[in-house]
Amino acid sequence: VIVALQVEADETVLKEMQEYQNILLDDKATIEEKNDAYTSLQAINSSKSECEKIKQLITEKFKYDNFVKIENDSISIIIASKEHNQKIANQIIREVQSLYDKQRFITVKFE
Repeated sequence: VIVALQVEADETVLKEMQEYQNILLDDKATIEEKNDAYTSLQAINSSKSECEKIKQLITEKFKYDNFVKIENDSISIIIASKEHNQKIANQIIREVQSLYDKQRFITVKFE
């Protein structure tokens, strides 16, 4: 399940990045369009690195294979485990929230 989610997310990100790169290379695109594409590419890269940081934290501290998806202020975490443990979910939420200054909407789901 985790691998399938990761592959799907990677494919989506690659498509988005390709679209923005095409805009950057397009001679007919305006400066504003190119700036927006560049900003979007930076946001995608930032989000990817944040996801990796959270994924690594959960793997190292809680020893669970996991998938992390960030959209705006929402962080969705899927844990590869048949056991649905509310205590561990709360610990993960607290640990992830501690990485941020402002409140994030964090969900943990076990699959």
